[in-house]
Amino acid sequence: MHVHEGDRAAPSFVVCGDNPLVYQLALQLVTRFADAIVTVVLPHRDGGYVPQLERLERVRIQCADRLDEETLRRAGVAQARALVLVDQADVENFHAALRAHELNARIRLVIRMFNTGLGFRIRSLFADCVVLSISEIAAPSFIAAALGEKTLDYLRLGERTLYVTGSSDAPAGKIVCALTEETGNIRLLPPGRGGGRALALADRVLNLPSRRGHWLRVARYLMRNNLVRLMLALLTLIVIVCALMMVIGNAWGDAIYETLLDAAGAAQPEPTRSGIYKILQVGVVFIGLALTPVVTAMVVGGVLRAQLSEQIGPDPADFTDHVVVAGLGNVGSRVMEQLRDLGVRVVGLDFDENARGIALARTLGVPVVVGQATWEDSLQAAGVQRARALVLLTSSDAVNLEAALLGQSYRDDLRVVLRLSDDDLAERVQKSLGKAVVRSVFQLAAEGFAAAAAQQRVIATLSVNGDTLMVAEIPVEPDSALVGTPIHAADLSEQTRVIALQRAVGAELEWQPDPETALAVGNQLVVVATRTGLHELLSRSVGRPQ
Repeated sequence: MHVHEGDRAAPSFVVCGDNPLVYQLALQLVTRFADAIVTVVLPHRDGGYVPQLERLERVRIQCADRLDEETLRRAGVAQARALVLVDQADVENFHAALRAHELNARIRLVIRMFNTGLGFRIRSLFADCVVLSISEIAAPSFIAAALGEKTLDYLRLGERTLYVTGSSDAPAGKIVCALTEETGNIRLLPPGRGGGRALALADRVLNLPSRRGHWLRVARYLMRNNLVRLMLALLTLIVIVCALMMVIGNAWGDAIYETLLDAAGAAQPEPTRSGIYKILQVGVVFIGLALTPVVTAMVVGGVLRAQLSEQIGPDPADFTDHVVVAGLGNVGSRVMEQLRDLGVRVVGLDFDENARGIALARTLGVPVVVGQATWEDSLQAAGVQRARALVLLTSSDAVNLEAALLGQSYRDDLRVVLRLSDDDLAERVQKSLGKAVVRSVFQLAAEGFAAAAAQQRVIATLSVNGDTLMVAEIPVEPDSALVGTPIHAADLSEQTRVIALQRAVGAELEWQPDPETALAVGNQLVVVATRTGLHELLSRSVGRPQ
């Protein structure tokens, strides 16, 4: 049975946005809940995904230019279980969340934001809120494909990356728990207690080069630039002429003065001087004439302005077995960031020298090539012929497709991973390209948003061999069973592990806190749990009835 705009039944979920994620999310919700109604608020019905949306059962479509109070009221926010805001504008989503909270203080808010730092802070303004980034949710799938992994997962939490890895590969002191699987159920074991896999936390290693190292990289770049090498050769000839001037009897001061004037084109005829002097004077004049267009070419070509400023990180020419990430927008920045956290060498590639990820790349010490992914010289400059993978994340499907075909022509064993915005196109291209891996960002993000809307306190999910672990925030409420107990009491046997503690609203997260720390009212735990473990821990965290 379809639900049309005129129906008055209050929906279980409200989804607001204007992108294909709206359809994917509505599909996930009506599939998970057999009796739920989803209201979708769109600015118009022009999107290519709208016909698919209209064919879904129990989905109500409402059009509105802006998400004001009246629009949210008509959508049923006052009675809804959850409101999901998936528009691209962070501030507009926040504004709509404030309006919705006034209508229903207990509603579950799921807000899309790229700026997760802002999102982390605004969560304290609402009773039940989770902030998600599409790029953060989608990034692990691209990373796994680039590294040739099929079952491992990665998750960005604040300034740390939580990831699943082999138990022997995780660094000492960073293991959260060991993972094992019995009869289809995941068990969370203390570190070192067995299990072929482990859940670990990775630190970000910032690129803070020494002053000496910075100037060495600058000097190395200068010596590899043809114009700079030519200029240095001409300057060396001028110095040699100056030295010869002193050898034939000129005082050192007069030799420098006359050489510089001659190189600048201000030479004066001196018929009384020796023949050797005349030869040297003519030579330095011609050297000066040759130097002028070289300096002009450097300035006009922007060598010192653009190319030199880019070469802050390592030189891509020195890289092997690295990952080339083309397109440093939202998704590309997240992929680059998490790859660096995992210790993988990365080279960035973007046509726009002011792209969002350029500044982040410099912070992380990732070299960036400014050029188009469809240009052979750009791919060669990024070292794609020596790379382990080429990840194409530009906003243009056409560029990603063309670059994928070009990338496959370099080596048969090069992993090519590309992003496409259309789900149907992604599936068909995957069948056609064979070895290439094709992903739709919106399709990847839909499951995470749906889980956050459906499950209380869940902020993210991790997949292990097809099973799901949930990352959740657990508040310690007054009179709850957790008050006064040590943190290790929250680690339910084989079901839950505490990975961080927030002592008060807005405070910094304490990663891997001391297990003996006593919990107090107002504390908030970040835990990894199975569904059973999360349900039990939530029941212990709420206050006991009087």
